[in-house]
This record gives sequence, structure tokens and C-alpha cells, in this order.
Amino acid sequence: MKIKIKSLDKFSQNYEKVFELTKVIDLDEKKEYHYSDEYGRCKIVDYNDFVEIYRRGEINSKQVFKISKHTPFIYMTKQFHTKYKIFTKKFEKENGKIMLEYDIIDGNEVINSINLEVQFIDI
Repeated sequence: MKIKIKSLDKFSQNYEKVFELTKVIDLDEKKEYHYSDEYGRCKIVDYNDFVEIYRRGEINSKQVFKISKHTPFIYMTKQFHTKYKIFTKKFEKENGKIMLEYDIIDGNEVINSINLEVQFIDI
């Protein structure tokens, strides 16, 4: 199984890559998808009504996406460690896809707006 990550932010930075899933854990209350990208080991945890995305490596981060909620976003590198908030404007799941639209907020300022699509591809 593969995973395609596609994003576009307010600065018109496009990202689209396909990764091999290294592990899938299917539990009653959640489903976990593990893979590695160019920055580290990643995990997407899909609950019924929210999603968490973790990365460990060159970049360490934790993002929580809950529709119409402010949630914490931790972002760390060797040179940089900060906490932001995420406000999730859109959260949809259909046909093997998770679609998110969210703002990254520093203090009271929106510093980026991102559309993120995660697609699971059976092979």
C-alpha cells in the first residue's frame, strides 16, 4: 500500500509525493499509517472525527486537526523550536482520501493557509 501526500499553501508552494507505507495498524478507535519521507519517520493517526500527523527526524512535529477547533502544532528542528496553533476549516474523508484545509496561527496572526490531501493507494 502507498500513500500520496499533496499540499498547496498560500505562498503557492506545491508538494506532491508518493511514499510506501511501512506499517498499517487497524484498531477499533483509530487507524495508523506509518511511512518515511525526506524529513523523517511519519505517522498519520486517523480517528473517526479528527486526525493527528507526527514526524520524527530532521524535522519533528505534531499536528492535530479537528474541524472548527484551534489545536496545538509543535514544530522542531535543530535550529528552531516553536509552538503554533492550527485552525481546521475543512475536514473530509471519502474514497480513501483525507482532505484538510487549515490555517497555521502564530499568536493571533495567520502565517499560512494550507490545503492538504492524503490519499491511500492499494496496489
